Amino acid sequence: MNKLQLGLRTLGLLALVIASTAVLVHPELIGGSSAGTAVAIGSIPVVAHH
Repeated sequence: MNKLQLGLRTLGLLALVIASTAVLVHPELIGGSSAGTAVAIGSIPVVAHH
């Protein structure tokens, strides 16, 4: 794999992380409601520790 391909994959992964973080912080971006998402976000640390 050359450096260009590696750089493009890295940028793609970074874009995915930025987009998913933006949706978690502001679910209104995709038409979600903040009340329902707050419950889902609150359960993430519990799942990660078990």
